[in-house]
Amino acid sequence: MTLNPSTFNVRNGTPTGPSINPGSAEWEAARLVQERLFPAMRPAIPGLDYFGDWRPAGGLSGDYIDYFALNTGNLGLAVGDVSGKGLPAALLTSSLHSTIRALRFTGNPSLPELVRSIHELFYEICPDNGYVTLFVARYDPRAQRLHYVNAGHEPPFVLRKTGKLYRTIFLETGGPVIGMLRKSSYREGAVSLSPGDLVVAYTDGLCETRNSAGEEWGWPRFLEKVEACADRKARDIVDVVMRETETFAAGAPQSDDVTLWAGKVEDAAVNEPLWEAECVAAAA
Repeated sequence: MTLNPSTFNVRNGTPTGPSINPGSAEWEAARLVQERLFPAMRPAIPGLDYFGDWRPAGGLSGDYIDYFALNTGNLGLAVGDVSGKGLPAALLTSSLHSTIRALRFTGNPSLPELVRSIHELFYEICPDNGYVTLFVARYDPRAQRLHYVNAGHEPPFVLRKTGKLYRTIFLETGGPVIGMLRKSSYREGAVSLSPGDLVVAYTDGLCETRNSAGEEWGWPRFLEKVEACADRKARDIVDVVMRETETFAAGAPQSDDVTLWAGKVEDAAVNEPLWEAECVAAAA
């Protein structure tokens, strides 16, 4: 769905404010605020090497990625994609960030309860026909088990090497997209992981990258590239895939936001501390 950035109408049709022209000082300020919402530090999780990056198509992004340490010693992960582009999508992305960050402090809700609460809040503010695809996960490093809910998002996957071949396990359990239906219910999925397993989450803008001839990069190229560098560190995997899409596009305008996260399970003893600054957005 394409929304007009000059207005942002909530469900009752009331405009929330004046337009902000792309390239203006207000637009730049909004971009900087949104950039600060994305994670700049990576909590150290024993036995997990991970990295995430995002590339907004037009300065303001409708993609969402967040990861944070939970008080249980687990890692929380959320990856989402808001329908539309520009300022309206950026506003909803900021609201999604604030909602998830706030709800994670409300006791210890199950992932389905968390996603249902997010859905109910977003149903009140999403424009007509607006929605959010969302993947929320919790990784337990002690049990090496990933719990997740997929609310209509492009399925993340586990890449597992068996002999000389790779097996792809898609993480699809969950429910419908966020914010579109009045009532929705969600189910939790879980997968046990072992050292060497690679978990990959992304938004559809990655596979939909196009070159000047209109050709799409596509899922087969994406999977082939991930498999080719699956033995490398998580940051290298993300960097290689992002560079590959840019090479394929060959300067063609980026039509959609792109987000990619990779997490590689390791033996806890070889996992290095990850409390380091991380640049998660390319310069506009």
